Amino acid sequence: MLKRVIGTKEAFFLAGLIMAVSLSGCANGLAGQDSAGTAIYEEEPSGNQGTEQPEDAGTDNTSNNTETAIPATNDTVDTAKSEAKAPEQSEPVSQPKAETSVTLTDKGKAFLAQICNELNDFNSGQTMDDNFWHDFLFNSYTGGTSENAVTEQVYREDLGFEETVVKVSVQEAQERVKLVFGIELPDYKPSFEDMEKVQTSFFYKDGNYYIGVSGLPDYQYTFSACVADKENTSNTIVKYTIDFMGESNVGTVTFRISPENNENGFIICSKTTEFVK
Repeated sequence: MLKRVIGTKEAFFLAGLIMAVSLSGCANGLAGQDSAGTAIYEEEPSGNQGTEQPEDAGTDNTSNNTETAIPATNDTVDTAKSEAKAPEQSEPVSQPKAETSVTLTDKGKAFLAQICNELNDFNSGQTMDDNFWHDFLFNSYTGGTSENAVTEQVYREDLGFEETVVKVSVQEAQERVKLVFGIELPDYKPSFEDMEKVQTSFFYKDGNYYIGVSGLPDYQYTFSACVADKENTSNTIVKYTIDFMGESNVGTVTFRISPENNENGFIICSKTTEFVK
């Protein structure tokens, strides 16, 4: 009985000794690996840890995603603003000019250039009295430039010689007034006896006007503009520059014309002459 007890104690002692030696060897091995830095111990994650993300990690990922998305959004907004501010460039479109009430032809321009020297300044509110018609008819025919002009000699006792005059029928004078102003020539018939002494002839006799030949100032008129009248849309403004004795642009003639059913396509409503001071 005694032998069996002793044998059992020895067995327990031997077993404890072996375990101690074993643990000591393991500890020395672990310590040696850690100090040498050649082996790193990491605990393998469990299955749940491989599929679930920690809260901090989720927060960091969200933050990173947000930081990445913001520039993209700004780029889109900036691009939209840029496109709104700077649309595609296209060819420049010229602004249409205001339409004039009269289409001025070359013939009409030449007619007005002639009238520049023949018509005194006037406006639509002016009374066209005998002096007005005297000056207009006299200036229209005194030069005798028309190829169809008929001339005669009229003795002038106050001058002491025969004066050359242009013979113009009343009908022709009426047609000219109608063409220029669009109205009828009034009954204007000055007599020879009523003329002032030594004045150039202008009198009516037997259905004709007799107008003494003389010269007009040697002005040259050059067309410069034809624009719509902003103050009266039924009118068109036409401008001519004045040259005189080699000097250019010494003045300006301005007409206001309106459309009319005649050979010119217009009548004259007013005329203004301005000289450079």
